[in-house]
Amino acid sequence: MSAPSLKYLCPHCQKASRLPEPTPKVGKYQLTCAHCGEKVVLQFMDYRFEIVQILPSAKEETAQSYHSFKIPMPSISQSAEEPKSEKWFKGSSKPFFEKKVVWEKEPKKQSSKFQTNPFRLSRRQPSTKKNTSPFSYLKVAFAITSLFLFLFIVSFSYFVAGVLVTKKEVPIYLESLSKNIPTKILDRNGQVVSEIFQKRTSTLRLQDYPEDMISILLNIEDQKFFFHGGIDYSAILRAFFKNIINLSYKQGASTITQQLARIILDDRRKSLNRKWREAQLAFALESVLTKEQILETYMNHVYLGHGAFGFGEGIKFYFQKNPMELSKEEMVLLASLPSAPNKYSPLKNPEDSYTRVRAILNMFRNRGIYPNLDRDKFVSFYHNLSTRSPNETVFGSRHDIAPYVTEHVRAILSSLEGEKNIYESGGYTVETTLDKNAQELIGPIVREYLSKSKRSGKIQKKRVRLKPESPMDLAFRQRMEEISLLNEFVWNPDQLEGDKDQSIVQAAIVGIQPNTGQVLFLHGGDEFNSSNQFNRATQMRRQTGSSIKAVLYASAIDSGSIHAGMKILDAPLYYRGGGGKEWAPENLGGSFDGEISLRTALVKSKNTAAVQVAERLGSSGIEKYFTKFFFPNESEKKNRFRGDLSLALGTLEISPLEMASAFTSFVNQGTIKRPYLIQRIKNAKGNVLYEVGASDEFKLKLPEERQVIRPDTAEVMVSLLRDSGRASGVRNGGYVGDLIGKTGTTNDYKDAWFVGARPDISLAVWVGYDNPKFGMGASGLGGAVAAPLWGEIMAIIDKKSILPKIQFSAPVYAKAYKVCTITGKQALASCPSTQELYLSDYPPDGPCTEDHKSVSSEPKDLMKGLY
Repeated sequence: MSAPSLKYLCPHCQKASRLPEPTPKVGKYQLTCAHCGEKVVLQFMDYRFEIVQILPSAKEETAQSYHSFKIPMPSISQSAEEPKSEKWFKGSSKPFFEKKVVWEKEPKKQSSKFQTNPFRLSRRQPSTKKNTSPFSYLKVAFAITSLFLFLFIVSFSYFVAGVLVTKKEVPIYLESLSKNIPTKILDRNGQVVSEIFQKRTSTLRLQDYPEDMISILLNIEDQKFFFHGGIDYSAILRAFFKNIINLSYKQGASTITQQLARIILDDRRKSLNRKWREAQLAFALESVLTKEQILETYMNHVYLGHGAFGFGEGIKFYFQKNPMELSKEEMVLLASLPSAPNKYSPLKNPEDSYTRVRAILNMFRNRGIYPNLDRDKFVSFYHNLSTRSPNETVFGSRHDIAPYVTEHVRAILSSLEGEKNIYESGGYTVETTLDKNAQELIGPIVREYLSKSKRSGKIQKKRVRLKPESPMDLAFRQRMEEISLLNEFVWNPDQLEGDKDQSIVQAAIVGIQPNTGQVLFLHGGDEFNSSNQFNRATQMRRQTGSSIKAVLYASAIDSGSIHAGMKILDAPLYYRGGGGKEWAPENLGGSFDGEISLRTALVKSKNTAAVQVAERLGSSGIEKYFTKFFFPNESEKKNRFRGDLSLALGTLEISPLEMASAFTSFVNQGTIKRPYLIQRIKNAKGNVLYEVGASDEFKLKLPEERQVIRPDTAEVMVSLLRDSGRASGVRNGGYVGDLIGKTGTTNDYKDAWFVGARPDISLAVWVGYDNPKFGMGASGLGGAVAAPLWGEIMAIIDKKSILPKIQFSAPVYAKAYKVCTITGKQALASCPSTQELYLSDYPPDGPCTEDHKSVSSEPKDLMKGLY
């Protein structure tokens, strides 16, 4: 039988050649490579061979343990057993065998592996680099496995250690989220009036969101949120294979916890280090917070585009609704935004947004949830949103119904926190005394009223003084500069010159609850902006005109200097002062009525009568009562009080807030509560930073409470001022209710006032121009300009039943007497009489002694002989 022709690959030189023939059937043979001369030992089994030993390359080595012989290569015609001459090998490049005898006979038994697969050995390609023992493979595998296990243990230990460290830092991370959270200004009923912010971030509680909103969000962003520990491994594998199949990024696998970690870290770089830190923080958050807390924090801070952080802000920006008012379609649109808020913005990219929404609807349909979502509603959403600018942001849509209140609160917060940035700190809650429903009416009413008054010519801008600046002008400029420095806004005196802009007429409004001193609403002037931040309701001081007469009359009645039923002479008066200067108070219109009742003098706002009342009260009395009403602080009194008789005509500069506060005494039994607007301020942690009490919020230098007049004096003033209020002009504004009040007009019509009160509110209205060089023209009277505005405000408040209207009560402390209308004394049966209130210890002067039957019906010419 002829042996198969086999190939041999030398393990030394890696060159292949055919084995010489005849090939041995069985036995061990040493083979010398014809190419490199190196030797190996081959084991033959049924003409198949296997390298069993690679011999050293030393050529001088002799075979000591083997008997060798040459195997001649047979010719084709020869049998395998016939020898051939040795000369055939000379010069040949073919390999040859050197048999080294180990066993002289063939093995008695062959290995079973040769019997079952006799060709296996011939297919092997032996290599010097490999150990033929199976244990060598196990050793390599074990080493590699040990290395990976070691690296895994080290990495896991490092990761866990990082999680433990991060866990301690979670409170700090959460506190950092409160930075730039809007400071909310709440009204007396907890409604948001305004916000202070540089970044709009939601602050809702989880229960403030509808259940469907939460369900839709979880189905889109993290279906297994309540079941994983921070990382969803199945989602990671699913996303990995999907991205591999598509050869691009098609699906993410971040859980809501991981997204919150990314928000906290504020790191958008695509790096392994960021992913590592993000995973550590995710596990730490899961170990510190409940699932509900994680979800709430995420929903309040995830970015939804256009400057809106959190679903609360997103709902307001996109739909101008409260969360509970949302439809399911609106919820889906909002929940489509977190993955890519700019790309899927319905304002910027409506087509991409709608594609995203359709994908979500298909996903819901496959899961069998929310089958009734209306696709037509989405089309309607995009149609409505198309009218809005794609560049619109939450800052542009901000609407502040109380900008002057907001600025006041900002100044208070800054004073409390010192060097701390209140915008970065954020999250303050400011509880105020405001009534939001009333406050939001004031701005629009004032703007419309002033615009209408200018169009009709009732208010005209008139330059009233061309001479150099008077002491009043200098004082005004100094006051404005002080306030601008104190409140960190820029005051531009050139703006006040008025020649460039004919529309800067201002109005200051402030309403106070008499029995508490709480500010119910406040408006500081024209539209609030960077160049108009001066709060005229609280910071401005202007001459009050005749509105101060209410305080003057109350002071004189309280002291017993005058009484309600007395007569007073309305006639020209002349006063000669130091240096020969003369002063003659004039009535508005220049008319004089002779002898009139005190009530008539107050209703008609007679200046001559007011000066006489001031004379009766005396300088000491004036100082005493004005100190109680306005200047309890000695330094404030020294700076602002002037005790001359011109005070009776309203020459002192008083703020609208101070005037409204003064009038509370008439409807609060002679007591004034210090006005305040802020009840409490809490920081983001809920700690109380400020609480009403000893703090003098408006820097008025007043005690918390002071009794300025007696309760019976207050009742007398209510009686007198009721007529004054009804005759003031408030009816022209549509007001029909009961009130007390007093108008005021200053020289050259620079200031128009009306201060009125009811048991439930004291309201001061001032109208004028900032610069005292300008007046409002001959129609700019308190009764023509300020009183109708007061009436319009209160008419709308009453119509909407915003304030609990309280009626005036019957007098309790004062006593009623019938008074003769001719003499002003206690009336007899024959006297024409009227009823007036008197203090309990100051009755009328005595009974009337005149015989009115013999008195001529012709009125007395009381003016005769006065000149």
